Amino acid sequence: MTGNIYSMSDSALQELETLIDDFHSQERIRVWSLVITIFGDAVIPRGGELWLGSLQELMDRLRIEPSALRAAMSRLTADGWLTRLRLGRKSYYRLAEAGEAEFAEAARKIYAPRRREWSGEWTIVVLSGRAGDERETRRRQLRAKGFGALAPTVFVRPDNVENSGESLIGADQFVFHSRLDENSDAAKLIVQTWQLFEVENHYGKLIDTFSALEQSLGSGADLDPLSAMVARCLLIHKFRRMALRDPVFPTELMSASWKGDAARTLVSSIYRMLAASSESWLDSCLNSEGQQIPKPEFGIAERFGN
Repeated sequence: MTGNIYSMSDSALQELETLIDDFHSQERIRVWSLVITIFGDAVIPRGGELWLGSLQELMDRLRIEPSALRAAMSRLTADGWLTRLRLGRKSYYRLAEAGEAEFAEAARKIYAPRRREWSGEWTIVVLSGRAGDERETRRRQLRAKGFGALAPTVFVRPDNVENSGESLIGADQFVFHSRLDENSDAAKLIVQTWQLFEVENHYGKLIDTFSALEQSLGSGADLDPLSAMVARCLLIHKFRRMALRDPVFPTELMSASWKGDAARTLVSSIYRMLAASSESWLDSCLNSEGQQIPKPEFGIAERFGN
């Protein structure tokens, strides 16, 4: 029996090493982006502060050099994402206030249940011809809020419970609410306006990459706390980029074969199985007051609506 347990654990570790290999196979590793993932997923729910030494322990397990981490932290601090507190020879980092709202919005998109209630109505935003140099900035903001470009100055999005109270009215733009004529093809509108082929392709790659780890963990394998935290970081880092680009349409507007649903289910399953062990690693981390970083105010395993 003991031998079987060891072999199962070894299989999970092997799958993790494969995931780390896959991470390093990228043309360019953006360490600063990985740090953002770690803070958003693991640090913010536990008080928001982390010692650089703890972060380096994670990076060592990910085979990332200290110099690369130092450069990333310097960039994030200079860009106003993080603030640093230096006590003796130790440095502690926390999220800057300017990034709190953006982190909260990202977390809502990443961990929220997949499907939303839909009224059948659409929000239409029209940018006026006087938008000038700010127009492209506004376009990016609207896309980040789940809008698709029906025309260069016309953006649309299906209404749902999550975004119904969102303020969208700004200078030199107009907001309408309407329904499609019953003879109009909403599915074709989705395809033409959002062009989600690339997002779905990335979802498919995520499923291919992480399915073996889910199977191993689901068979009873376990990872030590540090390895579980590393696996959790890689999982959310991969998923985060797609989730933030996914408009999350109501069920009625998506095909049954849409891979985003399967990917979210897979991520939710793996995350739940990694939660307890990864949180035990975070229990070992101290803040600048020499105390254990606070426990989260919610059950980490309950994210994604588990």
